[in-house]
Amino acid sequence: MDLITIIIIAILFLAVVYLYADKNKKTDQIPEKFKNFPYEKKYLLTKTEYAFYHELRKKCDEKGFLVFPKIRLEDYIKVNTKENALKYRGYIKSRHIDFIVCDSKVHLLCGIELDDKTHETEKAKENDRFKNELFKAIDLPLYRIKVSNDYSQALNGISEIKN
Repeated sequence: MDLITIIIIAILFLAVVYLYADKNKKTDQIPEKFKNFPYEKKYLLTKTEYAFYHELRKKCDEKGFLVFPKIRLEDYIKVNTKENALKYRGYIKSRHIDFIVCDSKVHLLCGIELDDKTHETEKAKENDRFKNELFKAIDLPLYRIKVSNDYSQALNGISEIKN
């Protein structure tokens, strides 16, 4: 091969490498709207909820039950009417329950709300009344447990749950 052919091949090779690298760079670029998100991870549970969760898990493990924290109401409750469906969905779509207990087949057994001092406001009391009535309506037990240093007494009732 003569020198001009080698130079042309080298230039073509470099052009292909450059175009390929540039193409990959464009597909890997993050769109501006996704840069500098104002998010950061946080803990799923408060310290109090974690402490309770560990005690609850011990009781549930004895019976082969599963514990799910912070489950949205809408994940396991549906609106059963078309009349005012959006209104009723609005009541449940952004609310959660502190803990859901299920059997080993993930069938719902009960809900648990851990009540601390934040449940003493009028708005919280209204939310609590709503959840109490909602759980009655769906025929699922809801246990309200006051925050304490010893949950053994409160968890005795939960250990009576039958699947």
